[in-house]
Amino acid sequence: MSLMLGTVFFALIQISIDNGYKGGLLIALGVITSDAIMITLTIFGTRLFPPIDHFEMYASVVGGLLLLTLGLTSIFRKAPRLVYPKSRLGNFVYFFSKGFLLNGLNPANFFIWVAITTNIHANLQYTHTQTSLYFLGCLLAIFLTEAAIAVFAYRLKQYFTPRLLSYVNKVAGSAFVVFGLRLLWTAMKGG
Repeated sequence: MSLMLGTVFFALIQISIDNGYKGGLLIALGVITSDAIMITLTIFGTRLFPPIDHFEMYASVVGGLLLLTLGLTSIFRKAPRLVYPKSRLGNFVYFFSKGFLLNGLNPANFFIWVAITTNIHANLQYTHTQTSLYFLGCLLAIFLTEAAIAVFAYRLKQYFTPRLLSYVNKVAGSAFVVFGLRLLWTAMKGG
């Protein structure tokens, strides 16, 4: 899942180039936290929560608007500076929440985890321990893959010029806009 060319992938590369691999690791931590919550919800079910009419549509609209905002900001941002910012609590919250929201507001992620959980229980008949170990392995694999992407993007940073970074921002921003429009289109079609 972490190698899919979605919004998290582009955000991970963009943040790692612009702000260092630690920013990318914080995005990965936000993604993993979001995935852990989704996995927990799928394992224990959503029967504790009241049903929300048109939840997928609302999630698609919110996610689409978020992606459009992030995309347009990246596209129209001035050329980035080639400096590594000092780590602050504000950076932690910003990067962590960006990863958490990009992953969590994409309804497709939740439905992927639901499909995996259903397959594990219905077809493979995993025990509770096997299910827990499987999902811990999934989370670890996703985090390690995203951490490798962040470090790799950061190490290539020395080859990037402000002009190339501006181009990367525009490409990443365009991808966010496309994914945002796709989510909005899905919401308008009714799911």
